[in-house]
Amino acid sequence: MANKTTSWQHDIDFQCSFGLPLFKRTLNISPKGFEWCGELIPLKQITGLRWGVDLVRGGIFKKRVYVAAFSTDTNEHVIKTRDQDFYDHLTQRFWKAVGRRLLSEMLDGLAAGKVYQFDAIAVEDKGVTITNKQMFSTESKFYPWADLRWGTISGYLSFATHDDPEKILAGTSFLWTKNVHMFNVALGMLPHAKDKTKLSSTRDQM
Repeated sequence: MANKTTSWQHDIDFQCSFGLPLFKRTLNISPKGFEWCGELIPLKQITGLRWGVDLVRGGIFKKRVYVAAFSTDTNEHVIKTRDQDFYDHLTQRFWKAVGRRLLSEMLDGLAAGKVYQFDAIAVEDKGVTITNKQMFSTESKFYPWADLRWGTISGYLSFATHDDPEKILAGTSFLWTKNVHMFNVALGMLPHAKDKTKLSSTRDQM
């Protein structure tokens, strides 16, 4: 157990500084928490993670900006970089330090009847309710997991039915919506779960 804890500590330890020289910001990740510009935020207080690539217009061609953000119930802190290697290392630490715990809490919440909202997608243990808003009406429909297929399209976790795979029912952004990455990991484990009707059944694979 001690070796496992030591390994986890080693895996999440991370220190970085970024920004213009006069406006340098720092982030240190350790078992104590995320220390953001001198302010220590305990890991348990971090309730949201999001990351992805933002294509920013700059001249003829769009420029890639890698964005990673973490949030508490009251604040969000955003890191932007054009260094993909730095971004990859940072998001790996995000996942190992906080992401696994957020996924575990999400699965426990689903098993207890909690609903998680990702834009127009309301996630329940046995499926999703997708709400489509039109000019004069709003339509909501529930889809069990067995009726759905999903994948990534242009940075969005997108859903369609097996009967009509070309029609996208709804999508939610990995970059702009917090905790979509954790939701996506759970979906990736669902085909291997003992009970494929419940997303919380993937808990055994963690």
